[in-house]
Amino acid sequence: MPARRSPSPRPRRALLVAAALLLVAGCGGSDSGGGGRGGGGGTPSQPAKVDVGTLPISNAAPMYLGMRKGFFKEEGLELVPHVAQNGAELITGALSGSFDFIFAGYIPSIVARAKGLPITVVAASDLGAKENSDEWTVTLSKRGSDIRDPKDLEGRTIAVNGLRGVGEVVIKASLEKQGVDPKSIKLLEVPFPEMPVALERGRVDAIWAAEPFLSQELAEGAREVDAPLVTLAPNFVNGGYEANDKYIAQNGDVVERFNRAMSRSVDYAQAHPDEVRRTIPTFTKIPAAVAQKIRLPVWSSKLDRRLLQQAADYTARYGIIKDAPQVGEMVWKGVGTPAGS
Repeated sequence: MPARRSPSPRPRRALLVAAALLLVAGCGGSDSGGGGRGGGGGTPSQPAKVDVGTLPISNAAPMYLGMRKGFFKEEGLELVPHVAQNGAELITGALSGSFDFIFAGYIPSIVARAKGLPITVVAASDLGAKENSDEWTVTLSKRGSDIRDPKDLEGRTIAVNGLRGVGEVVIKASLEKQGVDPKSIKLLEVPFPEMPVALERGRVDAIWAAEPFLSQELAEGAREVDAPLVTLAPNFVNGGYEANDKYIAQNGDVVERFNRAMSRSVDYAQAHPDEVRRTIPTFTKIPAAVAQKIRLPVWSSKLDRRLLQQAADYTARYGIIKDAPQVGEMVWKGVGTPAGS
């Protein structure tokens, strides 16, 4: 992974402006965000540098694989990844101009857009699986638990990595779809690495586990109770690459080239899982042996706007936002759609 450029103060500045941005979001303001700091030009021999905020998870593998394969260099771009810890930090970085592009879940972007913040999807990335057996985010109960199916989760406590985020929305939507009152459950915020201990000690009744923790827990005898993304729809939308509207307006050529290279990277990753598994340990702490066994996301350069609108509607339905934004307003024109959608 390219090293973070130490002379640049921009990632640190993002943290300093976070409080101000959150105040703007709470007031429904829409005149926030820097962006537009240039970045045009670039050739394969002298690529232009672009800063990408990302996460240390396997879902980001296509970007790193595309860098290794030279897809971005062919478009005259040099990507400089900056690792963040959550979607809120990434959104803040995009709004402040610290990052040209970010890799984030669609639901944090939906929340930002609903609050008047100018975040737009510029490239599609990962989806849920088609079938439960392949899904990489699963609600688990511990070995020996009486929780065996979604209806057993009624009135129980479930660990999620963050409240008012992806986990909360998809868990509640999935349970309601299966006849369980989503208001009956209690959600407790627990970081992914701490979830197994919380489950074992009885702090929670179930956990919403993602890889590599999912495979580790299954190896210890945990039971799969629900695969929320699959329940909502086969290949339900999860995350993509986004940018500040001001940056998009001032750097349209860079956005087009980034979209082409990222789309190529995403589709290549989906077609070459063995290369993905070899790439994952190069930018995460996941050991090579574990990377060979974990369930991989589904990657696609096409974005089903119908499913994205469903995600926005669910986010409003469960009180995360007041009104769902129209996804046509938050997806860049160059993002492709699946056939028949």
